[in-house]
Amino acid sequence: MILFGLLLGRVICGWLCPFGLIQELLYKIPSPKLVKNNATRTLTKLKYIIGLLFVIILPLVFFYAVGVGAPAFCKYICPAGTLEAAVPLLSTNPFLKQNLGLLFNWKLFLLIVTIIASIVIYRPFCRFICPLGAFYSLFNKLSYFGIQVDAAKCIGCDACIHKCKMDCVKVGDRECINCGECIDTCPTGAISLGRKVKAADADVAGATNN
Repeated sequence: MILFGLLLGRVICGWLCPFGLIQELLYKIPSPKLVKNNATRTLTKLKYIIGLLFVIILPLVFFYAVGVGAPAFCKYICPAGTLEAAVPLLSTNPFLKQNLGLLFNWKLFLLIVTIIASIVIYRPFCRFICPLGAFYSLFNKLSYFGIQVDAAKCIGCDACIHKCKMDCVKVGDRECINCGECIDTCPTGAISLGRKVKAADADVAGATNN
């Protein structure tokens, strides 16, 4: 995970996550939409709290209590696992259907809430809940590949931020999923998606020539 983070950062969220694709397709359904605002930006911090509690603290508590750690987030929250694993398994395994209980009903409820929310809110799970997105966001500025802005071309018009449906305050920050929607919006062509070290290479080459 650290290797993928260093290579790609949240490019994984924008281009590789199947549950992200599902949320984007749901968002295309015509309906009133909740656009990003200060409240949604604040809510993005929730995924870090969830990650700390359900990915680190609770598994450690289970480990010290019973001697075996538990994947608490996957077990109690993750709607992606419910949709992409549990539901397909239940459709093909009658034995599993006979053993459904309160926990599955709870996770099915969370899945339904997430589906409904995804129709009116752009990628709500990615923005507010997903601990994996929180983890990869820590590498966004360090990653080898991703969105970058040519400071010499940027005129500070913020057209990119107005276009972005994520809770970004600047291109490439922790909430940027490197989707590239901002590229065509930039009036000066200052934004690109690719190998982020190429600008540094150019600076080194220019200094060498001088």
